[in-house]
Amino acid sequence: MLAIVLLSVMFVAPAEGSPQEQAATYAAAGEAHLERAAVPGDRQLDEFDDAHRNFDLAYLTADDTGHLCRALHVAELALTRVTFPDAQARLSWEEVKRDDLGRLRKHAAETRRANCRYAANGEPQRPRVAILTDDDFSPRVGPHTNSPADGGRVSISLPVPTPTTRRRWNTQTAAGAILTGTGIGLIGLMAGAVGLQVRNAARLRDIASNADAAGDLADADRDRAAKIHADSLQIRNVAIGVGVAGAASLATGVALLATRKKTSRAVALMPYGGPLGGGAVLRLRF
Repeated sequence: MLAIVLLSVMFVAPAEGSPQEQAATYAAAGEAHLERAAVPGDRQLDEFDDAHRNFDLAYLTADDTGHLCRALHVAELALTRVTFPDAQARLSWEEVKRDDLGRLRKHAAETRRANCRYAANGEPQRPRVAILTDDDFSPRVGPHTNSPADGGRVSISLPVPTPTTRRRWNTQTAAGAILTGTGIGLIGLMAGAVGLQVRNAARLRDIASNADAAGDLADADRDRAAKIHADSLQIRNVAIGVGVAGAASLATGVALLATRKKTSRAVALMPYGGPLGGGAVLRLRF
C-alpha cells in the first residue's frame, strides 16, 4: 500500500505557487474527495484513497502536521466505514494508519512541537476532558427572525434541554421528593410523641385524683409517677429533635420541588385525613 501511495504521489500534477499555496490546493482537493467518500458506493474506497493522498501531499509540501492529522483521520474513517473487498485491502489501510502515526510521533520528537496525537516529547497526548460551567447548563434563547406575516409580534424559540440538563432537573426533583417525604415522616413521629405526652399527662392526673381521694400518695402511685415523669422527659427530647429535623427536611424538600424545572416526570403530594388518622401520599409519574 505504501508503495502504491508513493507511486501515486509521483504522478500527481504539482500545484503552482508557494509551498503554502500548493499545500492549500492539495488540502482543498483532499476535503473534496473526503466529502464524496461520505457516500457509500463503488467509488468510496477510491475517494478515501485520493483524499489521503492529497492530504499527504499537503503535509510533504508545507511540513504542516495539521495536514498529516487530516490524512490520519481519513485512514481511520476508511477503516471504520468501508466494507473492504478482502482482508489484504484492510491490512494495507491499517499499515497506512500506522505509518501516519509513526510520522506524527517522529515529527513531534524531532521538532519538539506537539501535534494532534503526540506531545512535544513524542509521548501520546493525554485525553482532554472538557469542564462544564453553570453557563453551559443555563437555557439560551435562540435567534428568531420575524416574517412580515407576524404583524410585529415577537416570538422566542426556546432550545430543547440537553440530556445533562434533564438529568440535573430529575435529580433535583428526586432529592426534593425524598426530603419532603422524610420530613413528613419525621413530623408524623413528632405527632406520635406528642400523643404519648398527652397520654402520660392523663395518667398523672389520674394518680393525682387517687391521691386527693385517699388523702395521701401511695407508694405504688409514687413509683408510677416517677416512671411516667422519666418517660415524659425522654419523649420530650425525642419529639424536639425529630420535630426540628422534620421541619428542616420538609422545608428543604419543598424548596427543591418549588424551584425545579418541569419535566415529563410529575410529582404530587396529596394529604388525606379522616376519623381514624391522617397522612400524605407522594405520587411520582414516570
